[in-house]
Amino acid sequence: MKLKKYILQIITVLILFNLWSCKKVVATDEAKIKAPVRVYVVTARIDKKGTNSNSEGTAVLKGTYDEDTKKISYSIEYSNITPQLIALKSGSKGSVGTLVRELYKKNNEEQTPVAVTGSFLLNPLQERNLLKGLWFVVVNTAGMTPEISGVLTLKQQ
Repeated sequence: MKLKKYILQIITVLILFNLWSCKKVVATDEAKIKAPVRVYVVTARIDKKGTNSNSEGTAVLKGTYDEDTKKISYSIEYSNITPQLIALKSGSKGSVGTLVRELYKKNNEEQTPVAVTGSFLLNPLQERNLLKGLWFVVVNTAGMTPEISGVLTLKQQ
């Protein structure tokens, strides 16, 4: 009888030990995996299609956007047009849009550059609209506002 009681106590201890050792570990915030940071190639074909004008002018925007630094870099080359203002706007296709940034504005004294280059940092709202595909470029001339335009497209690098 004592042997039976002794074996029962050992089995009880082993069961309790087994239950205690199977305790689940709760994940902490440190264990969460961050989403990968992406770099995008940004392009835009800028022509009369976006404005329904009869302009012969064209332009191409090429650049990059880095989610980590929130920096967009761009280079715009144009032909058959003399821009007075080149600007980035946010809004749906075909709308007037909201000004995001003036990329180039002609002064009376200066020579019109062959290409416009630069970079700037985005705030969270600007980043969200850019990634949703809601940005476009407008090129204004002395004769027409806008004369040509084009939508920015992003491709993950």
